[in-house]
Amino acid sequence: MVTLSSLGITNCYYIAANGSDSNDGASEAPGHPWLHAPQMANCAAVCKSTGVSAGVGLILRGGDTWHEGNSSAVPYTGGTWGFNNAPGPAGTSSHPIYVGVDPTWFSGSAWARPILTWDNPANASQTLSSCTYPSNDVIDVSGGAYYIFDNLEMTGACASASNPNVVYMNYGSMSGWVDFYNLYLHGWSHVGFPNPNNCTQNSTCMSAFRGSVNNYPPGDTFVYVVVDGSDSDPVPMEGCYCGAWRVAYSYFNNISQFITRTQNSFHDSAILNFVDNGHANVMESVGDVAGPSNVYATYNNVFGHLYVNSSVNSNVGFWPSRSVGTTLYWFNNVVYDAGPMEFFNIGLNGQDEGALDLFNNTFQLNHRTDGGVDNFSCSATANSAPYTNGNNNFITSDASTVAGMYAANCSGQGTDTGSMLMSTALAAADGYLASEAFVFSPISNLSPTVGAGANRTSTFCAALTSASAADPYLADAASSCRNDTRYACSYTISNHSLTCPARTAIARPATGAWDVGAFQYSSTTQGGSGVTPPPSVAVIVR
Repeated sequence: MVTLSSLGITNCYYIAANGSDSNDGASEAPGHPWLHAPQMANCAAVCKSTGVSAGVGLILRGGDTWHEGNSSAVPYTGGTWGFNNAPGPAGTSSHPIYVGVDPTWFSGSAWARPILTWDNPANASQTLSSCTYPSNDVIDVSGGAYYIFDNLEMTGACASASNPNVVYMNYGSMSGWVDFYNLYLHGWSHVGFPNPNNCTQNSTCMSAFRGSVNNYPPGDTFVYVVVDGSDSDPVPMEGCYCGAWRVAYSYFNNISQFITRTQNSFHDSAILNFVDNGHANVMESVGDVAGPSNVYATYNNVFGHLYVNSSVNSNVGFWPSRSVGTTLYWFNNVVYDAGPMEFFNIGLNGQDEGALDLFNNTFQLNHRTDGGVDNFSCSATANSAPYTNGNNNFITSDASTVAGMYAANCSGQGTDTGSMLMSTALAAADGYLASEAFVFSPISNLSPTVGAGANRTSTFCAALTSASAADPYLADAASSCRNDTRYACSYTISNHSLTCPARTAIARPATGAWDVGAFQYSSTTQGGSGVTPPPSVAVIVR
């Protein structure tokens, strides 16, 4: 919990659906709030002449809705809320511009996020003939600097032939950091594509977030962000074509692409129900940034139900881009119900890359129908740093994958210590099931992953601890390395909020063997006291 003053916000203006732009905007009391916010096209009178500068907060009343598409609705913004409209305001690192809420100020009986909508109904159809309100971006702060966006709901955008690349939060080429907290993005729609599963064919793709920060670190930060296409067609929506400097405790559901530019850390987040849209990689980087320590980390995430509409291999699951001399630590992640995909593209970017240490993850892959092998692809260049598989648990129904998950074309570049390959049938017999509260976790101290891995305390964890001295953003990664997965966050549908972590992490031994996979077994937290019998054993109490 922080105060706005502690963030450097020195003055606030208040905006409500029952306000007037002729008011002074100086308080929440009746007769003071504005109807529009500065930088909205229809902001007029005192609202327009006041402007926004560093250290200013714009407080939208909870539960109110601002309309960007329907000009007959009140309040009507006049279209995109464009902070890039001249003279586009900018904050400073010590006095950013805050756009958000006071949770004690709301209309109705209970607090809810203020809403920005393009007024199109949410629609999951792939054959929609037209948009009621052809949309542009919801918010555009491109070219600005030092912003915080907090607790807003954005919905109702529709991509049409005339406006094919609609963005919910556009922040191109910012010169100072931008933070996104507690946002809820959903409810999009689009005109039908010539190919229903290929939004890229006519560049008709939408983005939840599109942009990056030119001067980093830090860059763009996402915390408690929800992008949920449960009420929409997931095919056109990329969750991110953005810097993604730091993503934490966030939830991306029913989307089709996640492309990063300057990623430093990605943790305790979920990407679920991911579909193929013709060019869909679960997490593809076009240039990760390791920060001052030359180290970055991806950990404690859950990636589930991947390529749910595909039966043949056409995509890369994870495609990091590590600059030479850097190391990416990828650990405590759970990847499950994965359709046909190349799990990792480790070096086929046509260039030399840094090291990848991939350890204590759980991967579960479904059967492919095209006869191919889902594996790890390595670069053919001789100078690329090697990668390490360590303590990973691979579960698959594809016999060819069991034989060659990570050895197919990585000869001489990848090493393995303590990883385990299981067929789906063998894993199920030992109790590793998708129906568990925490999928494919061990159920007994006799489970085969328990105590079967190498101890990484003095290697990977020590390296992360050393790196965190130069890069404080890695302090949590260094601590998490010594524990098992926190399993991202729990999502509450009723209010679209996140509870993190979803699971209390279990400490891994400082000395002695670790468990294989993302989970460390503990009888007190996972299986009760004593030994838990395998599921094939019946116990009768007399």
